[in-house]
Amino acid sequence: MSDTRSQAEAEIVDQHRFIEAWLRGDADRSSQVYEKFVARHTPDFVLNGPGGDAAPRDALMAGLEGAHGAVPGLAIEIRDVRVLEERDGLILAVYEEHQTSPSERNARRSTVVLVRDGSDLRWRHLHETWIKPPHAT
Repeated sequence: MSDTRSQAEAEIVDQHRFIEAWLRGDADRSSQVYEKFVARHTPDFVLNGPGGDAAPRDALMAGLEGAHGAVPGLAIEIRDVRVLEERDGLILAVYEEHQTSPSERNARRSTVVLVRDGSDLRWRHLHETWIKPPHAT
């Protein structure tokens, strides 16, 4: 399972490095770069956000594509990645995501289902829960 943990952690961290760079405006805005990011998600991917919203892949990606450079100074830190289960090509993992920008700080605990696709992992399902809501003191 340590190879699985290493691969899952690398995928989770790499995914968030792209999101961080994209939202800061540092990522290459070419369609090939963005399409590669989108392809890391299965067509039926759904993000269940910490506010209770559910966003299917296409709607989520359309919003994110338009958000290039929307959060200058954003920093995302991934902590405590743990693989809970691996079975039949699916990996269930949990991690913490801590975001800091000039205007806010927030943190969430996430549960992700990753799918093996050859030697790669693709995102199938993501559920986020606030660790401490952004408005709390």
